[in-house]
Amino acid sequence: MWYRFNRLLFRLWFRVQVPYRVEGRHHEPPVPFIVIANHASAADIPLVALALQARVAFMAKEELARLVGVRLWIRSLGSFFVRRDQADRTALRTALDRLARGWAIGVFAEGTRSVDGRLQPFQQGAAYLALRAGVPVLPLGIGGSHRIMPKGARWPRRAPVVIRLGPPMAVPRVEGRLSHALVRTWTARFEAAVAALLPGEQQPLRPLTAPAAATAARSGLSAPAATSLGTPPSSGERD
Repeated sequence: MWYRFNRLLFRLWFRVQVPYRVEGRHHEPPVPFIVIANHASAADIPLVALALQARVAFMAKEELARLVGVRLWIRSLGSFFVRRDQADRTALRTALDRLARGWAIGVFAEGTRSVDGRLQPFQQGAAYLALRAGVPVLPLGIGGSHRIMPKGARWPRRAPVVIRLGPPMAVPRVEGRLSHALVRTWTARFEAAVAALLPGEQQPLRPLTAPAAATAARSGLSAPAATSLGTPPSSGERD
């Protein structure tokens, strides 16, 4: 109930403050699944929650738990904290438990917010979780949120946002030891899938790794034009 109440409040606020639209809603798979998105703004968590029908538990960096208000709010939504400097087995168990209970897990695979909105290299934790869980992975690109509330901003600004959902990716469930090569390969695939959903101005400056480029080519993925961030309808209900 608290999750639905928060989503309603954010929906009302975004309709007034942030003209956003969602494309590709039909790609959302049934729960459980993992949604992997880029991260460039403090507004990204509510934007992802508004874009999906599923209830999403987000993996938040442990540093946020130091802020009492933020800690209580995140936990009240069913989300949880993860240590980024080591393999956090407690967070892994929590994520697997949420999935087993029919939730979606939200992961910002860059590990931190991008300063300029460009996609940063993905950390390997998202791929590790996906291979342990063996559930579909939904790539999601948030275009333009870095203009709303970029890193360091205290107050939100008004700017258009486009949220794109890509086709879900089938990921095998692996028990036992996970090889570094397998985790790196899936990390590159997820990065390529998210990059393909972002406008040109948010593409990574570095070239994609060979596995990522090959995955994008096989999937027919290409980055949308930068002009795709034109002013969208404020309802946020477009598919």
